Amino acid sequence: MNPGASFWWQMGKQVFDVCIVGSGPGGGIATYALAKAGLKVALVEAGRRLQPGVDYGLHTWPYEALELRRAGQPLPGLRSERNHFTPVGDRPHHGWLKALGGRSLCWAGHSLRFGPLDFKPWPISYEEVAPYYSRAERFMGVSGFKDGLWNLPDGEYQKGVPMRCPESALKRGVEELKAQGRKMEFIALRKAILTEQHESKRPVCHYCGQCMQGCDVDAKYTSANTPIPLAMKTGNLMLFTEAFMTRILMDKEGRRVAGIEYTAPDGKVERVEAKALVLACSAVETARHLLLNKTNEFPNGLANNNGQVGRHLTSHFGLTVYGYFPDLKNRDASNDDGTDYYHSLLTGLYWDKPNSNFEGTYQVQCGAGMRLTPSSSVVYGLGIFGKMPGFGAGLKRELREKNAGSVAMNMQGSLLVSGQKFMDLDPNRKDRFGLNLSRLHLHYEPSDVAMAQDCVATCEEVIRAGGGEVVSSFSRVTADDLVIDGNHWVGSTRMGGDAKTSVVNSLCQSHEILNLFIGDASVFTTYPEKNPTLTNIALSWRMSERLAEKFRRGEI
Repeated sequence: MNPGASFWWQMGKQVFDVCIVGSGPGGGIATYALAKAGLKVALVEAGRRLQPGVDYGLHTWPYEALELRRAGQPLPGLRSERNHFTPVGDRPHHGWLKALGGRSLCWAGHSLRFGPLDFKPWPISYEEVAPYYSRAERFMGVSGFKDGLWNLPDGEYQKGVPMRCPESALKRGVEELKAQGRKMEFIALRKAILTEQHESKRPVCHYCGQCMQGCDVDAKYTSANTPIPLAMKTGNLMLFTEAFMTRILMDKEGRRVAGIEYTAPDGKVERVEAKALVLACSAVETARHLLLNKTNEFPNGLANNNGQVGRHLTSHFGLTVYGYFPDLKNRDASNDDGTDYYHSLLTGLYWDKPNSNFEGTYQVQCGAGMRLTPSSSVVYGLGIFGKMPGFGAGLKRELREKNAGSVAMNMQGSLLVSGQKFMDLDPNRKDRFGLNLSRLHLHYEPSDVAMAQDCVATCEEVIRAGGGEVVSSFSRVTADDLVIDGNHWVGSTRMGGDAKTSVVNSLCQSHEILNLFIGDASVFTTYPEKNPTLTNIALSWRMSERLAEKFRRGEI
């Protein structure tokens, strides 16, 4: 619990207006919006508060990392738990970081709006979400360029970060293919990383390139460095850290949430009572907690009388194609520092005309050049050329030349939603609190494989059209080649207008439990190729405003 308890708590008011569980991107912005609206908020987070530059984000040289590994010591940086679910099928993954700020601490900052086409299957339109996109971009401090793409709309940006030199060579290839009639675009990425002074007073990025290890100066937006501190300043927030929710409490009638129980580090079970509950635990964990809490009124789990909780689970998947541009081997690569590795994006594929071989589409995150990374303790990209023969000064020179012109094209595809991809509870495995663990079911289907094969062919075309060589690729893609993005799961409590086929309505409010709201990406109706975090934040902010309105009207 926050040691600086506010006056209203000390005077004995023990029922909060809203309890929020989970402090990641959606939970963090909901905390800020609701506390700023004057509601008394309890934020419950299973992890502890981490200090940037101390607990993570340490600038470590490769030789220092190598020394740590030789000594059997862990490398500095943020680490997700890896044993908190049971994988079934094609190697599913799930990233779960227990800390104040959640996975916002180690995201890459990619902030892409969904477009009008993406929202067509949703019960809300792009126009309804657009004001919250703008508000979120200004609040977070998103850098980028205005590119004028109809289904990747422009936003409110600080100055963008230019592409690295080999990425410009990729753009050269894209322009050549566009001249031949191909529909695609190549742009610099948009990221929630400060490039100019910002009202949050966070420092401007110094381009160390270690964003996903955790930003040690807080130039990157996280829930822990912007919305939660601002919520604390309102005096309306009580923060509960190292508090793992073990039960959702219902009222006497069993139709409304009354609060939660959590287990403290000393093993003591405590309660937080509230008039409304916002779950923002991640697509997998939010669904898990709903399924765990079975009652007479909800024998299949809370808000799950229609059997939809855990269904429609999806993520992004992909593979990587590597290339090399020989004309860049002698360039000065000393300015390859920047905001992590991926600086550019191949996009705009199949927006206008769907591909007949698969559903949905993909984008390609592109990175290039040399970057020191303590996680690998080598120059980034060395793995591509690591088996070159030779030794000494000659080998070092050739490695520098190769990496100076190297590119990586990392596919991010929209996984086909189907009955073969879902989550449920493992009947045999339990966590340390005696609660059943999640079980993730993943089975790649022909549509997924066909999309990946198309991406491989497109990446190879782009590299060659730009004057490069394909270094590493796939002659024939199989399901074994595909890699799921364990951080991008969405859809397990999806939004919809029909209470029989969805879990929440267009306000992210449960159809079946009217004071239960969802603040994470599990509410996504469908999933495009674009990164989920900005949309998660925009939807959670929109939900929070509607929830505050319901309190003002006396509906909660």
